[in-house]
Amino acid sequence: MFYRYHSASCQQRGKAYEARIEALKRDARERLRIGTPKEDVVRFFKDNGLPVSLQGDEYEGTIYTEGCAPAGCGSDAALLGLRVKADSSGAVAGEPIVGALYTNCL
Repeated sequence: MFYRYHSASCQQRGKAYEARIEALKRDARERLRIGTPKEDVVRFFKDNGLPVSLQGDEYEGTIYTEGCAPAGCGSDAALLGLRVKADSSGAVAGEPIVGALYTNCL
């Protein structure tokens, strides 16, 4: 069994990371409803500190950050991303998907 010591600052980063994930999920559900226009989608990404690009029929943005990784991870490096389907006019066409994970784990 693996054990990894988590300092107080690590625990604070971990809590902040988890809180940001939950807030992004909640806010995306509320503000990125089907039919939301392109301008509002771009604003939402920027308001949340996420770069935005339109790849095919999907908006996407990912940032790299730090949290407090569990045992089995080599560092506290993490990512947080958002994807949203778009229609031909650039309006939201599907439910937003928030992804988050630690990047340096077994």
